[in-house]
Amino acid sequence: MANIKDVAKRSGVSIATVSNYINNKKKVGEETAARIDEAIRSLNYVVHNSGRELRMQKNNDIGIVFPNISDPYLEKIISSIKGYFSQYDQNFVLELSDNNTEKETKAVLNLIGRSVSGIILYSCQPDNLSIFEKLERSRIPYVLIDHKPQELDCNFISVDHEDLFYRLTKEVLNKGFRKISMILGPYEFAENRMALKGYQEAFVDKDISYEKNIVISTTAIRECGFRAGIQLFEGADDIPDIIFTTSYRLAEGIKYAMKIYHIDERKHISIVTTGDAVDDVFYHDEIIIKTSRSAYNIGEEAGKLLLKNIKSPIVFEKEELCFQDSFLLKDIKDYHESAEENSLIFEDEICVLLLDDESSVSGLSKLLIDFYAKEKINVRIKKVLPENAFEYICDYFESGRDDIDVILFDLPWLPYFADKGCLLCLDEMMQDSDFHTEHYLTGTMDHYSMFKNRHYALPYMACTQLLFYRKSLFQSESIARDLDKRFMVPLKIPQTWFQFNTLAKYFTRSYNPDSPVPYGHTMSISYPEQLVCELMPRIWDYHGDLYNSQNDIIINNHAIKKGLRSLLEAVQYSTPEFLSDRPSDTVQHFMAGETAMLCTFYNYATDIVERSNSSIVNDFGYTTLPGTSVMAGWCLGISHNSKKAEHAFKFIKWASGSEIAIAHTILGGQSPNISVYRNYDMVSLYPWLPKALWGFEKSKKRLTPITADGKIISEKGEEDKIYKYLLPMLKKLESGSIPDKDEIQDMISRMQREMNRLFI
Repeated sequence: MANIKDVAKRSGVSIATVSNYINNKKKVGEETAARIDEAIRSLNYVVHNSGRELRMQKNNDIGIVFPNISDPYLEKIISSIKGYFSQYDQNFVLELSDNNTEKETKAVLNLIGRSVSGIILYSCQPDNLSIFEKLERSRIPYVLIDHKPQELDCNFISVDHEDLFYRLTKEVLNKGFRKISMILGPYEFAENRMALKGYQEAFVDKDISYEKNIVISTTAIRECGFRAGIQLFEGADDIPDIIFTTSYRLAEGIKYAMKIYHIDERKHISIVTTGDAVDDVFYHDEIIIKTSRSAYNIGEEAGKLLLKNIKSPIVFEKEELCFQDSFLLKDIKDYHESAEENSLIFEDEICVLLLDDESSVSGLSKLLIDFYAKEKINVRIKKVLPENAFEYICDYFESGRDDIDVILFDLPWLPYFADKGCLLCLDEMMQDSDFHTEHYLTGTMDHYSMFKNRHYALPYMACTQLLFYRKSLFQSESIARDLDKRFMVPLKIPQTWFQFNTLAKYFTRSYNPDSPVPYGHTMSISYPEQLVCELMPRIWDYHGDLYNSQNDIIINNHAIKKGLRSLLEAVQYSTPEFLSDRPSDTVQHFMAGETAMLCTFYNYATDIVERSNSSIVNDFGYTTLPGTSVMAGWCLGISHNSKKAEHAFKFIKWASGSEIAIAHTILGGQSPNISVYRNYDMVSLYPWLPKALWGFEKSKKRLTPITADGKIISEKGEEDKIYKYLLPMLKKLESGSIPDKDEIQDMISRMQREMNRLFI
């Protein structure tokens, strides 16, 4: 186990400085404190609370480490533990991990360092043997609840989920139900595997087949329960009659999906979940039925078992207690077939043009049933690929057609379409509908809605780019030594694009055969908008831009040359599919552990935290891009010749509003509403949101090109020209060749001449 000397050596300071810092004796500088913290974390150094406790080797505290207190079941276990020990002269130290393995490890090591009397742990990482080895070596008595390493001999309390879900499933099968869904927590936890086994065995014993497509494993939080519910209900001809879940938080999420789909107006569904109905006499819910396990008994038994071990720390035989759960399904009547009532009768229909982007727009289509139920207006969706959208929209307006009412378009196109008279001014409708703008992110109405002091659109998605990285790689001592040896640079999160390329090169196996990952990073530049969003942060980092104060094209200057060269170099260290990948594909590469870094708009990043799909769910960090990132997003406007402007405004108000903001973000969108960034559950699920909000406020909007006589030029035209000239070089890089400086200079000169013609 690491000692204070190791920490001092790693952080490059004296032992006295480390001691002063960890014991709060003297203040140390922020940079020094950061180095000491990094050394403590990377070495897993156990910080002892005081010299006195270290000498005594124990104190009177009981350490409690749980994922959260938002789940009623876990909150009652904690209350029971504290209630049991309140009769004894012992204090409590409660640590919450938020299901974050690093937080849990730090909490356990902190408790060991404090030399607490005992620890009760509800672990989110039962397969991480190292943390349990440290517990064993500390000789501090401990009790695990629900989760433990398979072969570990320890004090353990659990519930028999196999038996519970076998009996539950058999009961509802006997009542005549057949469409029985199962929504489980992650399979990495044994209770979920056992629950599924019990569910399956009940079907086998009745000689009935179950539907595999309505069995879903996901993270046991409300947001993922909501996603699972949407997956069950979207487009389903036959909605399940019964839904089992292994977590009350999952049940809450499914219930919210039922609300969005207005299912309770068409069909009654019962959600049966694990819970503490026996202890909660005030609980009443007509949809969610909880089982009757006693959280108080579990907490009390954990306390009793720990206290027995504390009193006999040397000679103590470890005990495992397994509780049987009970249930009462009297509110679920015997099955009888009844036709679902479809009460949706549309009074009118509008046509909406959406960009065909699976990760960002498909979520809206999954929520449309809520709009249908509220407004009785059908929405006919027409989709176009993002790279074809500008030309399609322009052709539509030039044709004089009036069959499209609402248009979704990229943020930089707003001035162009508003100036051309293509968009209906929304000022009057916003005033008449008592429209409130305070729910939106600061500045979004200015950037995503207004042109020449009038409103022509509403913000639909607002986001910017973040840098995601593999924490384990950037915290590796051996990698740090090797990087310093090869390039004489420190291993730290890049703050410039030069540093980014250096690290990306190091982590690319074709340049460094010893790299732990195949590629330094992953990027999508398969169409012009994506290329420009990769290019502009690099140009801005070198203090350049595409135009000067007179709106002249200034491609051929030093800053832009450096930005272009930086981008072309970065391509060499990317996954090889950069010319065909969509943004969502790059996230999949990162999730699969193929790359060390990922720069992406954070609306695409939601799958990173999905435990069932992501291999790096506990091994990623995030920060802002080097330099300045691009302010991006999409706007919803009404076609100037729409004959159904009033209905169209109801739609864009609903789509951009706060009522579906959380739901839309969970499904892969990025709502422009501030509520998303202030919601505790959302920040717990997507921990980068506070950093993303800060980054969004600091992000930069691409300039709109304007001619000398005040005419607005299409920003899309600028993007296409840049892509046209860069594409041959990108294809050359794709084939393994590297363009030389003369080729790059020639390309820049030709691009300068071509783009200047836009202003004539």
